[in-house]
Amino acid sequence: MAELERIVDHAYDVGLLGASDDGARLYTARGWRLWGGRISALGPDGIVHLPEEEDSTYVRPALAGPLDLGEDLLFDWRDGDVL
Repeated sequence: MAELERIVDHAYDVGLLGASDDGARLYTARGWRLWGGRISALGPDGIVHLPEEEDSTYVRPALAGPLDLGEDLLFDWRDGDVL
């Protein structure tokens, strides 16, 4: 996990992941923060709200610097699970 975090910290604006309840404890202990805002995806038919992803999406601010974790988060659409 430390190597993944090193890569995120030095190569990406932000790291994001979806976590199970058990996984959430690991990520929180390592400094990942729960995203508190609305989560959606930009799909073929427009913006789709993803309430099932809220309360399980964790963020690691990296090159982007501090983030407002209460803002809306919009992902690009993809087939299958978005997160």
